[in-house]
Amino acid sequence: MKNAGSKEMTPRRIVAAMALIATLAGCQAQKENPVPDHLLGVWTTSAPRYANRYIEIRNDMIIFGTGGDAFELHALTDVNEVREGEAIVYTITHLNHFGQPYTLSFYYEPTSDGIIRFKNQREIAWTKERL
Repeated sequence: MKNAGSKEMTPRRIVAAMALIATLAGCQAQKENPVPDHLLGVWTTSAPRYANRYIEIRNDMIIFGTGGDAFELHALTDVNEVREGEAIVYTITHLNHFGQPYTLSFYYEPTSDGIIRFKNQREIAWTKERL
């Protein structure tokens, strides 16, 4: 029996999330700040704490792999880039499946295929998976 407050991605929630994303993506076709190409893709880390986790950045959504086959889809609403000295800081604004806005800020290092480091976890490097 499932807990009524469970956050599990049931087929119904997946369909609702996809409908929300499709609606928001259609509204954002003329988005001012598209996602830079170097951020697009699947990002992973070798940090044991985040084993089996990933972040996939697309033009219209961000997907958080939460372990195993579990994931969360969030509609992207904005991407901002700011220079902090030599560093590039990106802030991605996204909506969860309830339509609540969240921001994700990270430093981008343009070495090799790039590295991202979250502002609150600078010691952990996330790298883009190669195709």
